[in-house]
Amino acid sequence: MSITSFYYLVLITLGVLIYYVIPQKAQWVILLCLSLVFYYFAATPYTIGYLIASTLIAYISTIWVQRRREKNGREAKGLLTITIVALVINIVIWFTVKGRGLWIPFASRFITWHYSSKLDSLINLQLIASLGMGYYTLQVLGYIIDCYWENVIPQKNPFKLFLFVAYFPQLTTGPISRYSQLETLYDRHKFEYQNIAFGAQRILWGFTKKIVLAERIGIIVSGINAAPSTYTGFYSWLAILLYPLQMYADFSGCMDIVLGTSELFGIKLAENFNNPFFSRTSQEFWQRWHITLGTWAKDYVLYPLLKSKLMIKFGKFTKKNFGKKPGKFLVNLVGMFILWMVMGIWHGGWRYIVGVSLWYWVILMLGDLLAPIFQKITTKLGMKTDSFSWHLFQSTRTYVIYAVGATFFSVGVSGALPLLKDSLRVIYVKNYANPWIFFDGSILNFGVTWGDINLIILVTILMILVAVLREKYGYARIWLQNQSFVFRWLVWICLFIIVLIYGKYGPEYNATDFIYQGF
Repeated sequence: MSITSFYYLVLITLGVLIYYVIPQKAQWVILLCLSLVFYYFAATPYTIGYLIASTLIAYISTIWVQRRREKNGREAKGLLTITIVALVINIVIWFTVKGRGLWIPFASRFITWHYSSKLDSLINLQLIASLGMGYYTLQVLGYIIDCYWENVIPQKNPFKLFLFVAYFPQLTTGPISRYSQLETLYDRHKFEYQNIAFGAQRILWGFTKKIVLAERIGIIVSGINAAPSTYTGFYSWLAILLYPLQMYADFSGCMDIVLGTSELFGIKLAENFNNPFFSRTSQEFWQRWHITLGTWAKDYVLYPLLKSKLMIKFGKFTKKNFGKKPGKFLVNLVGMFILWMVMGIWHGGWRYIVGVSLWYWVILMLGDLLAPIFQKITTKLGMKTDSFSWHLFQSTRTYVIYAVGATFFSVGVSGALPLLKDSLRVIYVKNYANPWIFFDGSILNFGVTWGDINLIILVTILMILVAVLREKYGYARIWLQNQSFVFRWLVWICLFIIVLIYGKYGPEYNATDFIYQGF
């Protein structure tokens, strides 16, 4: 069951009706039942065992720590040990199942050097990951750490804790929620028209992004990537520059559906995007893109690391031997390297370590290192850094930087390097450029029509308009709510018609899985 399917809409419609009819004290039970039904139809059913195992590990360890602390005080022995054990077990489960792309290549080489039948069996074992494993694992790890830090009180009801882990809207692609944010799962919620209206509107907007825009762009990008030796020159630029738009429409579209679904039940989930392509710098981009992953990594990896005794000693050593500023930069260099490696490893493959970890670590560190030089240049040239044109230049630069890294997402390391190299040939190889492909109908060879191209342009313009309204009003729908009744309904009816008519490609067509669904 995909969240863009008719069956999903039936599930949440029936779920909302039951949710607001039954006694409010039992509403969380309905959410739990809906989560179980969704998981059964959306994933391999038996893999729910992973979620149950993670829940039990979190439940037992946090309750044990809490009782030990209440009995013997905050300095009771064994609290850190049991917390670390619980964290390690969850990480090992994830790494064995979802991180196979990282350790199998090394394990395979080890077998060639020293054959091990047990290791060979493990490599060839077909392990099916649970739906949303990367997302709920980080939630569980965060919950265990928060309980140890006494940021939250451990949940005493294991079924309620399981709902926190398995809450169905966020299982597909997140967001990565904190327990303190999702305690409203257990609250009593009254029926409110605004929740239903806003939730439905956001779901509709998510459908527009995913099955009208992302799917069409995906046809072009996949067509080019499928035959890189045939489609060269500006085709390479097209694949590189369109993929970030496809990924954003796909991922943020999913987030709109997820957050809209949760809003129907009166439950607010954390935002995962905030107009990332308006960012002036790569650092700002990652504050606006996949927000919950970035904040999770900072709060549970970077900040504890920088406060650790080892890093404090390292900082004192570097400042003493290299000076205050260079020493601070070296500490930041090491801390950011570990942070970005965690981000890349979480994605579960070497393409992500290259396209996320190494690429952005280098970009951000170079940005910090060269910032004073850039500042002097802009000041000396008298550039108006607060102007629209300068903002546009910075946002375009940030988009291209992301596009280069995203190419590794799209085609892997072995495919990205030739693709990027081919795109550069347009610049330095004579007569290699082929701009006529944009005008002579060559793009139609991938299976799209001029009507599809027009829809891509139209919905992209709509996304830009919505983004501008969000920058000014917080949400575009807040601005729309203040417009006349006729205008509001005209907008939503037109959007519904676009999705209904242009959001499908025939009776046998099935929308592809969400790009971030595999994490």
